[in-house]
Amino acid sequence: MGVKIAVKRILVGWVLLIILVALLGKVSVAATDAGRTAADFLTIGVGARAAGMGGAFTAVSNGAISSYWNPAGLTSVDAGEVALGHFAWLQDLNLEHGSFAYTVSDRTTFAASMTYLGYGTIKGYDVNGTYTNEISAYDWAGGLSIGYKVNPNFSVGVTGKFIGQHLDKVSASTIAADFGLRYEFERVTLAGFAGNFGPTMKFEGLVAEKLPSEIRIGASVLPLDNRSLLAAIEFDKPINGNLVVRHGLEFNYNDEYFLRTGYNFYSQDDTKSFGSGLTFGAGMTLGKAEFDYSYTTKDKYSSEDVHRLSLILKFGR
Repeated sequence: MGVKIAVKRILVGWVLLIILVALLGKVSVAATDAGRTAADFLTIGVGARAAGMGGAFTAVSNGAISSYWNPAGLTSVDAGEVALGHFAWLQDLNLEHGSFAYTVSDRTTFAASMTYLGYGTIKGYDVNGTYTNEISAYDWAGGLSIGYKVNPNFSVGVTGKFIGQHLDKVSASTIAADFGLRYEFERVTLAGFAGNFGPTMKFEGLVAEKLPSEIRIGASVLPLDNRSLLAAIEFDKPINGNLVVRHGLEFNYNDEYFLRTGYNFYSQDDTKSFGSGLTFGAGMTLGKAEFDYSYTTKDKYSSEDVHRLSLILKFGR
């Protein structure tokens, strides 16, 4: 595929995501440790396939999106891959995510990723409550990842990233790292992930805040001989939050059409209502392109229904 054709497909895919999200309406998302750490946008999660499976994705993750979920999964990339995501939230919040992965040898895959969360404009006031001007605010993170296949069954990966937050004329930044591992048996995959470990972030004149570090341990299994069903479970423990147990199922027909569902169990939750934590999703592959959609009922921390969309483009070989 020529460079111009690849660029056109990426741009068309990005525009398609924006249009579809606009048609579906606004969504909202919140983190499990919101208010306790800085840069909570790092825990939002990317990719509609992962969301459709309830986020039980550490042992499932493959392709370019692995730069977020588990960099050890990057070794599944055949040649090259681009993953795109767009979310529109309440109050003019927008999240853009893109990742690119390329295999340089039978054992090694590199990836680059970028996440941008824009808060729109905020009305600014002085100490007397008088309106001054419009304030811009945004968060972003850029990362470089490597996945390495130690042997045909065992892979490891690491991501280094730079994180920035901006509020009007004040900003803060820091660096962080993610670590992942993945071991594949014939039908079972075990995986572990430790993410967002790094120095604190501090805006000028404010208290330094820790990053939303977390540890995830997951497993996935293919219980049927034809591999049409994938089941996953994951234990997600934020360092500054409560344990979340995630479950996910994915059914595929001929590796072209997919249906997904998931469920999240939040420990120490006394206010849980029926239906909260349920997720649903669907996907379809068209040649080297994959389109995924997910729907979350009564998102745990916003009480809003959440729509997610993502697009994956594969090239080479």
